[in-house]
Amino acid sequence: MTLFSQPSRLHRPRMSYWQNRMLRSRIAILARNGARKWLFLRRSFASDPFILGIETSCDDTGVAILDEHGDICSNIVSSQWELQAKWKGVVPALAARAHETNLPHVIQAAIEQSNMNDVHHLRAIAVTSGPGLSPCLDVGLSMAKQLCLAHSIPFIKVNHLEAHILVAMLPNLCEEIPLFPFLVLLVSGGHCCLVLAKNFGEYQVLGSTLDDSVGEAFDKVARLLQLSGDKDVMHGGKLVETMALQGDPSVFRFTEPMRHRADCDFSYSGIKSAMLRRVQQLGEPTADQRADLCAAFQQAAVNQLVTKTERACLWGKELLGPSLRHLVVCGGVASNQYLFRRIEVLAETQNMIAIVPPARYCTDNGAMIAFAGLQRYHRGTRDQPVDARYDPRWRLQDLTPPGFASSHS
Repeated sequence: MTLFSQPSRLHRPRMSYWQNRMLRSRIAILARNGARKWLFLRRSFASDPFILGIETSCDDTGVAILDEHGDICSNIVSSQWELQAKWKGVVPALAARAHETNLPHVIQAAIEQSNMNDVHHLRAIAVTSGPGLSPCLDVGLSMAKQLCLAHSIPFIKVNHLEAHILVAMLPNLCEEIPLFPFLVLLVSGGHCCLVLAKNFGEYQVLGSTLDDSVGEAFDKVARLLQLSGDKDVMHGGKLVETMALQGDPSVFRFTEPMRHRADCDFSYSGIKSAMLRRVQQLGEPTADQRADLCAAFQQAAVNQLVTKTERACLWGKELLGPSLRHLVVCGGVASNQYLFRRIEVLAETQNMIAIVPPARYCTDNGAMIAFAGLQRYHRGTRDQPVDARYDPRWRLQDLTPPGFASSHS
């Protein structure tokens, strides 16, 4: 069977959703009480592929298929690092063209990896509908609409930021699953914010960047210093982190912006400008100077994240009390190990537990879209594919609670 073949009428019998949920809850209770030998039961009742998620908000083409409980059946990501390197950044029109080329193949690969014949047994398709780059969002949304309309599959729009927030709740992904309410530090190439996640679809933004995101600043520094790496290390943030390991952060000093403001907002335009001036002063930095600059920049950038996150912890506890126990760090920058160590120390001082998903789930991927869509599906959300539109500026504050069609139709 191919991606667009005709539907099959054969359906395998399955346990109901609530029967499976009850079984999984009992197994989870046994596991928490130390009876981990019972966990093998879970595999005995594995479910069929249930929901497909499509992610094309920027330059990663991501597709994943989950079962009805959120277990990952397949997760495929096709990146555009070579294209980025050639054009020194993401060019929306070129990225969209690459999505158009890659997306059908990535969907087919996800179907094959999950041992499906085609899409017809899926119960839903979820797709990133914002925020993001308009040409890129349009590619994913158009494909999802085409599949849903052709095969009468329920259609669900997903907010990209909500998907990042919820990814730590994927089964078997993190050592501990965060419980609502929890605090979120979302840091990526396009976003930088602190959020109180109160429930599915209920988020309070405590602070956000006033100008540039921290991920954008990392990428800018990598370009200023003309850092390059092999095929496995091409992301600007990773290049800076790797170079910083060889440097001394005390050689150069960058002022921490916003430090004396009693809020949870961020600013990274100043530190980018300071780095540009320093590089111009040095002329042609040596390898040692580049390493020291990376170390100093990383320290200053992370200092701001930690300072603001500490304020958010205190603010969150004032609002919610001792029920606020988990601190989730997500987004592409969350894979930075220096940031992770600093956040772990902060969480311990605040009597909280820090949770960071594995690196491949910090960056954009289809699994997080499928999981966010799955939560909305189980709570009754269905969107109309015919009228669906993307919103490049879709805010968390504008989300419709699960159980209703998206207001961003």
